[in-house]
Amino acid sequence: MTYYKAPLIHEEHFIEDFIAIVFVTLGAISTYTVTHYLKTGPVLAAGIIGTMASFIPTINRDSRLFKLAPASIYCGCFVGMSHQDVAPNYSFIIIAGVITGLFMVISKGVFHGFGGKLGTIAFGGVAFTSFLLFLLY
Repeated sequence: MTYYKAPLIHEEHFIEDFIAIVFVTLGAISTYTVTHYLKTGPVLAAGIIGTMASFIPTINRDSRLFKLAPASIYCGCFVGMSHQDVAPNYSFIIIAGVITGLFMVISKGVFHGFGGKLGTIAFGGVAFTSFLLFLLY
C-alpha cells in the first residue's frame, strides 16, 4: 500500500486568495438566485453557472486569476444549491460563501487528486455557518 504525499503550499498570494473568496461567493449567490427565483432547481442551476464559469479562462488564457475562477465559482455553486430551509436569505448565502471561500483557500494545498473536494468544502462552509447562526440566535 502506498500513500501520495502532496507538498503543502504555504506561499503568500493574498490577492489570489481574496479573489477566490469573491468567486466562491459570486457562484453561491448566482446559483441561489437561479435556483430559487427562476425555479430551475439546484442541479440545473449549478450546471448552468458551472458551465458559464468554465468559459472564463478563454477571456485571457494567460491570466492566473481567470484560471482560478471555474473551480472557485463551482465550489460556490454547491453552497448556492442549499434548500431555503437551510439558507433562508441572501445574508446566509453571502456568509456561507465567504466561509466556504476561506475553507477553500486554507485547503488549497491539500486533497490534490481526491474527488469531491469542492462539495465537501461547501458542505463544511454551510454547516459551519448554520452552526454559527444557531449559536448567535
